Amino acid sequence: MSIKDKLKKNKVVDKIEQIERPKKEKSPVRKDTSKRTAFFIWSLILGMLFLATISVLLSLNTRSTLNETNKLVQANEDKEVIEEIPVESANEFLSNFIKEYINVSNESEALQERANRLKEYMVFNDTFNDEKNSLYNLDNVNGTRQLESLNLFHIEDEGERSLFQYKVTFKNELQREVEKEVVKGEGKNKKKEIEIEIETEEEKNTLLLNIPIVYEKGLFSVQSVPYFTEVPSLAGNIEYEKKEVDLEEYTGNEKENINEFLNTFFEKYATEPVDEMAYLMDDPQTLNGSFLFEEIRNLKIYVDGKHYKATMEVVFRDELTNIQQVNPVEMTISKTGRNYYVKNFIYN
Repeated sequence: MSIKDKLKKNKVVDKIEQIERPKKEKSPVRKDTSKRTAFFIWSLILGMLFLATISVLLSLNTRSTLNETNKLVQANEDKEVIEEIPVESANEFLSNFIKEYINVSNESEALQERANRLKEYMVFNDTFNDEKNSLYNLDNVNGTRQLESLNLFHIEDEGERSLFQYKVTFKNELQREVEKEVVKGEGKNKKKEIEIEIETEEEKNTLLLNIPIVYEKGLFSVQSVPYFTEVPSLAGNIEYEKKEVDLEEYTGNEKENINEFLNTFFEKYATEPVDEMAYLMDDPQTLNGSFLFEEIRNLKIYVDGKHYKATMEVVFRDELTNIQQVNPVEMTISKTGRNYYVKNFIYN
């Protein structure tokens, strides 16, 4: 190949190299994201449902709690209303009412005055404003009824009203005209005559008088007609075991001295004034001559740390009637030098 031909070939090659080849473009492959989108949407829906459910439950719980709170508040308010009733004032009001209610005369004028006074104590309504109410009108009264004593027994909360119970003792009297044969004159002049005498029949009763009352702005009214019931017994069969002294019993040389001190102590306790007992005990007390000291029974002395504990039965006696009074006593006794002193004194 000639030089000329080589030069031509080189020029052609240079031109070919100068021609830029088009770059290959990568065709994008689309990924499937539908599952991810669906998962996100369902998660959002379920999350919203969950939050809505929680919100409803919390709302119900809050409402329930609020209702309970309101009930408690209302109950407390009602309780406070009952507690605000001044018992002393109620007792004063009812003591006067009971006298008017229990005391009954057999005279028409006195019965009318009683009816007028009772009206002032009753609630204001059609029932007790009616003068024909049986509370005011007592028919065919033969005898009289007289109150002898009254004592507040119990108070019962009945919601809108309070029930005051009083133990009352009253006497019923009925006077009758009785014909009696009497002998008058002497000797041949004796003769029998019929005279009219008045005999009085008496009957005493002790019952529980139940009086329902209402209270408003410092004032009271009897809400309904009082009624009688039997007085219940308050005595209970309650089991109670006295605690045993869990201490070592003392048998030392001081026992006789303690016994002597106790006898001297109770002689003074029975007769001396309180000021004198201040030298012998922490909390001075005394019978101040009401009883005479007689003796100590069943004395036991124990070691209680630095002190002595003594349990015993102390016998007192009334000087006039000779009636005996026996009391179990527990004492804590300390010793300073040669002197004994009562730190604690309990009727046990």
